[in-house]
Amino acid sequence: MGNLSINVFQPRITMDLDLKLQTGSLQTNELKNLQQKNSEAGTCSNDDTSISDLLMKIDADQTVLRFPHFSGLDGKHVTIGKYCLPLSLHPTLKLIIKVYGDVAATSKMNPRVTESIYRVLCASIKEMHDLRLEQITECRILKWRDAIKIALRGNFKVNFSMEHLKKIACAYIGLMEHQKLEEVALRISKLEAELSASKKEHSKICEQSKVYMDTAKEFIGKAVSLGMFKAENRCLEERNRRRHRMMHLDYLEQSINEYKRENTQIMTAIQVTTQRYLDIETENIVLRAELSELSARLQSLNEIESISLMKESNDGTGGGIQS
Repeated sequence: MGNLSINVFQPRITMDLDLKLQTGSLQTNELKNLQQKNSEAGTCSNDDTSISDLLMKIDADQTVLRFPHFSGLDGKHVTIGKYCLPLSLHPTLKLIIKVYGDVAATSKMNPRVTESIYRVLCASIKEMHDLRLEQITECRILKWRDAIKIALRGNFKVNFSMEHLKKIACAYIGLMEHQKLEEVALRISKLEAELSASKKEHSKICEQSKVYMDTAKEFIGKAVSLGMFKAENRCLEERNRRRHRMMHLDYLEQSINEYKRENTQIMTAIQVTTQRYLDIETENIVLRAELSELSARLQSLNEIESISLMKESNDGTGGGIQS
């Protein structure tokens, strides 16, 4: 069979595909024609929407079906049971059948369409197995969503894969939020460093220029002849000194109030960031608990499988002796 992977369709074409999937009338040559018509289409959008909308996108009731493109599906095809798939997808297909049985058993699609759906489904699950969370993008998650929803629309029993995809999406959102948290913490550190440097610079300037600034204060708003006739201007100088002291105290008070405002803003930002971090940690704890539960279930399945294999082996040995 040729390569049946399909990029994003235009609305009219995808509505036709939806109808033919439901009737089971889509043939191989039709899939190829659709692929040629859409070879230059993109595979995901580059919207600036919030990543928190990702779960809504996954749950959205789509009227347009998309056969996503997966690389590496060319080459040798071999048969497992009723299905002929690329050799690279055989381990994934075997695992699905082993754990969940033939998920296409209840599908009314014709064999060629069933194989096409199995191909994108297995390719999606294989990518999940091959990639780590740090390598995932929203585009890739939506591509997996398309493959799984095509299978669900074809009456494949793959609810398990959709539930797992939602967990992956939650983990991806958590990772993105954690990165934002680190960026905010870095900005806070930079602001605190700038504030500290500014305070040191202020103190240094005050210390180095104190004599000159004090002299300048004596002349501000006055004739520069002040002081040449001390006997006549003594009272005036005393009043000026008192006024200067009051101005200096006002300046210090304003500086202290400004520092308090800046400190309050920084502490508020730290508290908000800390709370977001705690929320993310709580989500991570829940996800780790679910992962632990899934690992325990997988271990239980492995033990059951081992017991079944041992039983089959023992039954086979006993039958040989009896004959």
